[in-house]
Amino acid sequence: MIRIAIVEDNPKDRALTREYLDCVFEQESASYSADDFEKAETFLLKANPVYDIVLFDIDMPGMSGLEAAKKFREIDRHAVIMFVTNMAQYAIHGYEVEALDFIVKPVNKYDFIMKMRRAISRTAKRLDDAVEIKIGRDIRSVGISQIRYLEVSGHYVVWHTVSGDYVEYDTLINAEKKIGRSFFARCNRCYLVNLKYVEQIKRDSVVVDGVELSISRPQKKEFLAAYSRFIGGGGDKCFH
Repeated sequence: MIRIAIVEDNPKDRALTREYLDCVFEQESASYSADDFEKAETFLLKANPVYDIVLFDIDMPGMSGLEAAKKFREIDRHAVIMFVTNMAQYAIHGYEVEALDFIVKPVNKYDFIMKMRRAISRTAKRLDDAVEIKIGRDIRSVGISQIRYLEVSGHYVVWHTVSGDYVEYDTLINAEKKIGRSFFARCNRCYLVNLKYVEQIKRDSVVVDGVELSISRPQKKEFLAAYSRFIGGGGDKCFH
């Protein structure tokens, strides 16, 4: 799943952006989630490092989108930045934040889709390092970004992915080494969770893409710390 931030103060423009995003991802047969931010300052409070693609308007009340993009680059060097704005004269400054492109308002649907495809392609290349899963006599390659969580079942590891579940004769320790990504964390000895799919953390459980998994007492502190590092905030705000 690709995570997108829409930093835009105009509600009609935000709605149109979401409408066009739905078209793009339907055509690409991919999934995404998007958060809206009316102010650049609010976005920066949540930005470290959560998003894969950020769409900035430039002309915003308070901090401009260009200023916010510069600050964002200080905390995230890898996310794709694009500007959706009527201030095309600032396009020359895009190189300062390594922006992929500018989309000029009023937004043309075809132009938006073409440029978003480039952003998705660049993001997919960064996210989709693959791991190989041995299923019986077959080997299946699965993109790391597609893995929701891993589950131990006897002497097997169940790989829960967006495209289905795969069972491999292995240990969770070996599978964790195979993935080797900081945005995975154990919530108990039976589950390894992709933090990108965490929707909610309760007192003794975590909701991962609609599935509720228990958090064990020995793993709780470490899991909350890992999630706090992932979202760039404190552990207390994880509880809902």
